[in-house]
Amino acid sequence: MTAKRRTVGRLAPTPSGELHLGNVLAFGAAWLATRADAGELLLRIEDVDTTRSREHWVEGLKNDLDWLGIHWDRETPRQSLRTYQAELESLGGVYYCRCTRAQLGGLPYMGTCRLQNHSEGAVRWEVPPDPIAFEDRKFGPQRVQPVDFGDPVLKRSDGCFSYNLAVVVDDIRDGVTQVVRGADLLEFTAVQISLWRAFGSKEPSFLHTPMVLGPDGKKLSKSHGSLSIRALRESGKSPQDVWRKVLPWLGLPGDDLHAALPFFRPEIGPVGPIQIDAAD
Repeated sequence: MTAKRRTVGRLAPTPSGELHLGNVLAFGAAWLATRADAGELLLRIEDVDTTRSREHWVEGLKNDLDWLGIHWDRETPRQSLRTYQAELESLGGVYYCRCTRAQLGGLPYMGTCRLQNHSEGAVRWEVPPDPIAFEDRKFGPQRVQPVDFGDPVLKRSDGCFSYNLAVVVDDIRDGVTQVVRGADLLEFTAVQISLWRAFGSKEPSFLHTPMVLGPDGKKLSKSHGSLSIRALRESGKSPQDVWRKVLPWLGLPGDDLHAALPFFRPEIGPVGPIQIDAAD
């Protein structure tokens, strides 16, 4: 009989701005899902893109998480202190690409440079052609063709490793068994599962939380400054005020994250998208 792996979850904020309510939803769900399994929750600062990440955001992110009661057990090395070259070199199906974003025109990259034998440029990975089936703990069975997204960049032409490579390698290194994040990445999960399997590793379980939209109908982001946790704190809101709004998005009652733990079930609650009114 195979022993069940201990659950290891992670909080993985990017220090390129302030936490907003969409982040709180995903991080709160990550805390609940890990604690429900009596697992270990890691904190990993995802600053692989050093052109966007700023050190002064790091302490603000940690302070907001602590204020909300989202506590982690251990912090792992941040991405800017890691290297991914060995894993990149171990991977088959990689090639240099010299296509620009302007040339792609926002369309999926379909392998123009695969057979060009370029000696420089961005490094892409040829995704396998087979569909990927997986079970999302909220959205249920999924079947996605990774090739629909095109071959992902694993290392940019400026030498910076991409999120696509770093997040998978980091989760393997850190022993992560459970990934909780926003539903905007639900289908792209198939590409990351393909990469997990290419490294010969077992992919984690996945739970995607509803997408949260701002008053303008667009995905909530750092540009919606008035809905950042810092702005809410400065306006006099309490952690209970925040959880009173966010917990129902997970199908949970009350205004206390910790008190909601016994009632947590990943499959309950709305699938979204959830739109915040301007009055909120």
